Amino acid sequence: MVRTTLLVLALILALILALILAVAAGALAVHIVPAHLQIRTVHPRLPGADELRTLLRSTDGPEALQWLTTAAQPLDRGTIAHSVFLARWPDGRLFEVDAGMDKEQAIAFGELLEIMSSGGAVATYGTVPDQIGATIARVRGLGFTHLHIDHTQGIKAVCAAGPADDAQLFQGDAQASLTDPNTREGAALIADACFERINLGSEGLLTPTPFPGMALIPLGGHTACSTMFAFAVDGHLWLLSGDITNTRRALLDNQDKGFIYSSLLVPEDTSRTTELREWLAMLDAQDDITVVVSHDLEALATSGLPGWRS
Repeated sequence: MVRTTLLVLALILALILALILAVAAGALAVHIVPAHLQIRTVHPRLPGADELRTLLRSTDGPEALQWLTTAAQPLDRGTIAHSVFLARWPDGRLFEVDAGMDKEQAIAFGELLEIMSSGGAVATYGTVPDQIGATIARVRGLGFTHLHIDHTQGIKAVCAAGPADDAQLFQGDAQASLTDPNTREGAALIADACFERINLGSEGLLTPTPFPGMALIPLGGHTACSTMFAFAVDGHLWLLSGDITNTRRALLDNQDKGFIYSSLLVPEDTSRTTELREWLAMLDAQDDITVVVSHDLEALATSGLPGWRS
């Protein structure tokens, strides 16, 4: 009797294990493998320092670049910031890079990070319209470093508050057309947003005509839609590298994000991210160029970029 019971239990456990493996294999086939195959097709040309410096020749470029954070959370590697950048031109026009999250989304995202990274409690600071008030009406351009939900969800609050009537959202080809399971929700938010979408091309310096002195540079690597933004302000180039790395130290030391993250959680092209870290570190070593990592709060605070002020 005991032997029969043990055999039944063993059979049940074997069936459960087989079911778990089947579900994992299904997820691998449906989500992870296609995302890995897709991102390995995205290798746009990377401009050199001299090509980027052509932005410095603009006589009517932005006069300021500032940052704010919609939420922050302590992790073992430092405090993660969900940052937004606002560039201002002399006539008052604003270009916004990324949108952060509202309070509810930030708390939900933070709870996930608490589980995955032993993080502390998330602190929320309000949406972009909460923080800049009526100035939101001067936002005439918007772009995203990539379309993960922690960078895109705040666009709902931006549209609800009312940017300029002629506001445009600028993207490259890959961001406009390629999604994976981790970017599909963000892409849907963009598609339903209040901004006119403008596709600027596939590689190199993509320059939005209404905003001289700035450029979008498609990257790939982290996601197929990953894009860097370059702003020339007072003779200095600021490069917003998004999530190519999560910390500035990882960029300078050429540290990857680990097998589990890059292979299973967020499928990355690790050969490309290695190339991008080396390229970004080379650019950052130039006296007139600074690379800014989106999520590194400590590095943001010491970057030389001012926090938001009206």
